[in-house]
Amino acid sequence: MSVEPPLGLPAVGFVRMWPPPSGYGIGLEATALALESGSTRVVLVGVDTVGIQSPEADLLRERVGAAVGTPASHVVLNWSHTHLAPPGGRSLVRTLAQIDDDELAARAEAYVDVLHDKLVSVARLAVEALEPARAVWGLGTLDEAVNRRERTASGDVILGWHPEGLVDATVPVLQARRPDETPICTLVGYGCHTVATGPDVPLYSADFAGALRAAVRDATGGECVYFQAAAGNVLPRVAFTDSEDEAIRIGQGLAAEALHAVSRRSAWPYRYERSPDGSVTPFSLYRRTPVPAPAQELSVAEERVELPLLPLPTREEIAAMRREFDAALAEAEREGADPGRLRTLRYNVDWARDTERQLLSGAAPASVEAALTAVRVGDGVVVTAPGEVFTEIGMAVKERSPAEVTLYAGYSNGIVSYLPTAAEYPFGGYEPGYGNRTFGLPAQVAPECERILVEGGVRLATALVPDREAPAADGWVATGALPAAPPPDAHERPADPVGPAR
Repeated sequence: MSVEPPLGLPAVGFVRMWPPPSGYGIGLEATALALESGSTRVVLVGVDTVGIQSPEADLLRERVGAAVGTPASHVVLNWSHTHLAPPGGRSLVRTLAQIDDDELAARAEAYVDVLHDKLVSVARLAVEALEPARAVWGLGTLDEAVNRRERTASGDVILGWHPEGLVDATVPVLQARRPDETPICTLVGYGCHTVATGPDVPLYSADFAGALRAAVRDATGGECVYFQAAAGNVLPRVAFTDSEDEAIRIGQGLAAEALHAVSRRSAWPYRYERSPDGSVTPFSLYRRTPVPAPAQELSVAEERVELPLLPLPTREEIAAMRREFDAALAEAEREGADPGRLRTLRYNVDWARDTERQLLSGAAPASVEAALTAVRVGDGVVVTAPGEVFTEIGMAVKERSPAEVTLYAGYSNGIVSYLPTAAEYPFGGYEPGYGNRTFGLPAQVAPECERILVEGGVRLATALVPDREAPAADGWVATGALPAAPPPDAHERPADPVGPAR
């Protein structure tokens, strides 16, 4: 379902991007996959937006659940995290979008309302289109992403290439198929910032997520949903380009790999039956015959976790920071700096002022509550986290999950902040150092959040898949040794002929 915004609304994600997009590129969408088994109904929704924060995300899950007759915990909302879309939630309209004009803010909030209505609608349409199906999982690999925590010669960390860093290049795929094995919907996960297209392209764009969906639809005739995985410290190898060409190339490559990953696997069980035939010479005919199979498992587990923050700045510290940021902005304004530069400076000013207000009022939080959700579909699971999770965290959960395939989806059911690994805090840089400012937190999440996320994700996956043994692993830190792809289907040749000879 298209979620085409009206022109004139600022895109969020590229702080220096100004003016707002003046045209349309790869279309922004909301897509959904509905699954049902017995009394359990699950809806997996993908949304082209940078993110929607709680409590808005919580209320939205409740709305979707009520509309389709399922608990809110059975609704997963995943943000593609494109940086070329308007704000997807009201909390980001005046913060990340930096809208201080009341009329423009009202227009942005009207778009938010329409977007949320469309998420409810696309979930309803998915449920109304339910038909007999079975799910099949696959696991591909696409080498288009790089760990972005580049170490400079001076010891600083910037956004770039960090080849020595881990990166999860796997492509988990969940495909729902009819009894004739034709695809109904293909859900594809991949952990990489959707920023192949940069801030100099004045278009609303879904980036490579949209190109992926278009290619899968063309190839299968079915629907496609993209789930952003653990991409907090991952970029496309070629990022921030001045056209959509790279996004299209990556999206098409991702589609090809996703479809290849499930191409040799069957959703519906069958056996080969052999019958003799012949004309000039005898030969055998082999035909697939469906066989009965138990219903596939569909189950959900969710828990709320408390993510502690680093120590908050004191009132004196935040006042000093605010004065420093105010002075830098005032100087840039006197010098006639370009709008992009001014927006970058206001990013810090707005955060410091808001944090100071929170500290003075006593409202500044010391922790943030968040939902972790897991959904089992057949032999695979989707495990979620509410933020810009580092790739190593997703890998650590996959390494310990008992499921045949695990899709670890960050950017789901909320967006708290960047969620780094503990090992990266000493290096500083944007994500562990001040990435919290993007999401309005007075301080960044604490290093112990890595363990909370990994152990919570593994706990949920293990609870849903008690029939498979979890891989042996020490601690909670990723090693980089990800599980292998499931083997393709194997069918033995029948031993005895069936039917009369001709």
